Amino acid sequence: MDEVAIKDEFYRLIPSRFPPVAVYEGLVSEDKIEALVEIENKTNPRLQSEGRLLSAHTDPRAPRLQNWNLAPFKYLNPEGIRFFDGSRPALELADDRQTALAMSVERRQAFLSRTKEAPIGLDMRLLKTPVSGRFIDFRKYPIDLSCEERWRLGGSVPEGADGVIYHPPERPSAICIAVLRGDVLGRTVQTVHYRYVWNGTRISLLYAFDDAGNEIRPEVLCGADDAFAV
Repeated sequence: MDEVAIKDEFYRLIPSRFPPVAVYEGLVSEDKIEALVEIENKTNPRLQSEGRLLSAHTDPRAPRLQNWNLAPFKYLNPEGIRFFDGSRPALELADDRQTALAMSVERRQAFLSRTKEAPIGLDMRLLKTPVSGRFIDFRKYPIDLSCEERWRLGGSVPEGADGVIYHPPERPSAICIAVLRGDVLGRTVQTVHYRYVWNGTRISLLYAFDDAGNEIRPEVLCGADDAFAV
């Protein structure tokens, strides 16, 4: 399998409801925090994994132990991702924010349509993560492969591989990677927050909570042109 060396920054969006600080911070008195943390350490899959890594002499400051980097490998997506079913831990990242938004909007819209959600505003947080590794090149495969064909390809990726690189169907001109090993991730930082406006049928508009405060039409995100060009 052909491999590509990658050293760049990649993007994804997560709901803003996931806090960047400890969940108990500011909510309970100091004398109760220790007991709550002990309970969570015994029941939380991410923290159990973190504990195993630390017991293996991993630096506690290592980027792979950062919540945003560790959680995707512990809380699996039961629907899977493009090349991997829900049994293989993987993290999908896009090569720029426009592609990350296009992918996120498409998937949130599909979920909200299935659940027949009433009109609502969804607040999302854009994360940026440095990545350095060698990725198996799947860009040669057509966008319209069936799910069965894609997962069969993913199943051929050997254990220990850093991940795969491919063109996402949500924006075929762009690049996406699926990370299989947390060791290739640098420290993640949060950037811009967005609000997705769901009108009961589709996501009709995005608001950026940045200095410009731009409104973004979702349909422009999928094209090859830069949706953020002035």
